Amino acid sequence: MDGIRAFRREDIPEVARLWLRVFRRRAEGVSTPLQDYFREIFFDGPWRDPELPSLVYEEGAMGIVGFLGVIPRTMIFEQQPIRVAVPCQLMADERARTYPATKLMRRFLAGCQDLSFADGANEQSENLWRACGGVAAGLHSLKWTRILRPARYLRVRLKERLDWKYAWLCDALQPVSWAIDTVAGWTTPGARLLPGGSRLVVEQEPADQTLHSCVERLADDRVLRPAYQRERFRWLLARAAEKRMYGSLRRAVVRAPDGGIEGWYLYYLKPGGVGQVLQLGARPKRMREVLNCLFNEALQAGAVAISGGVEPRFARELAATRCELSWPDCAVLVHSRHREILNAIHRGDAFFSRLEGEWWARFSDPAWTVDAPAADRALLQVNQIQNTPVRP
Repeated sequence: MDGIRAFRREDIPEVARLWLRVFRRRAEGVSTPLQDYFREIFFDGPWRDPELPSLVYEEGAMGIVGFLGVIPRTMIFEQQPIRVAVPCQLMADERARTYPATKLMRRFLAGCQDLSFADGANEQSENLWRACGGVAAGLHSLKWTRILRPARYLRVRLKERLDWKYAWLCDALQPVSWAIDTVAGWTTPGARLLPGGSRLVVEQEPADQTLHSCVERLADDRVLRPAYQRERFRWLLARAAEKRMYGSLRRAVVRAPDGGIEGWYLYYLKPGGVGQVLQLGARPKRMREVLNCLFNEALQAGAVAISGGVEPRFARELAATRCELSWPDCAVLVHSRHREILNAIHRGDAFFSRLEGEWWARFSDPAWTVDAPAADRALLQVNQIQNTPVRP
């Protein structure tokens, strides 16, 4: 029978095959790690809620032709816990006669959650979301980028845009870009990012409980903020650390001379590439210095630039530290029946990071398709999978 039902454990192999057909254009070769990850995220995760299941769409003899993963989360709104549902991996078989993606999205948004939140939606997914009643969170959709090595950053961007046949050209420019950045570091005033005289101390690789306390203490002035229990937070950090496509996950706490916490950051470091910030926070008066600590660390570790999502209340600090703001390909989308929750998000009174949505999940791990052609594996290493339905 055609229709939508809850995702079950026994559906994992079939859904994994659908994932390969939709996102990798492959009909065979479902790996065990891919199936294990579906099981870990959607059945064994610490936020599993039987009232907010992932959904599949069945169509006659074809079986499962559509899937929408749901990751339940908890947040605090006006000091009260609320249910949050994060949709991910929306996909539909192009051979389906009906429109599974649209039906799955409508069923999902009609669920019992107080807030639906997505942070990896491209234009096609955004159009579908809007058609079903969702909206884009404009302020939270912005991205900032701090260029650390201009010539090498330009070379990295050029390599991303050129056809692979011309990659040799970018490789040939490597010595030139290194020379330009070296000379610029000697001659450009203010090459040292952190102003002299700062007394902040950076603690590398702090314990999970220390990072947990940072969020609890420094984000508690927002009307809407994440609710982390320590064990769940530890599980989340462990899963995020497995996402190697952006590099190795590094974390730090920034302290005052007396030991008090002034800020913290988690980011992916890829020497010679662009670092991606997973989470960042600070006391308002210290944000510029915390940002400069992050920039200095990334610069010394070999990053050519570092990028992250904009927190609206710190837009001025980002601009003051020479960050470029842009609208990325992926928007932050929200849906709620509670107008006051949406108002808090739109006015920037919410603490959102890439740990709250789907961004931290690694549904693009090259290890899952080890038998794929070499060119396909290379593509996996540089492209994040978008939540794009094949048919709207």
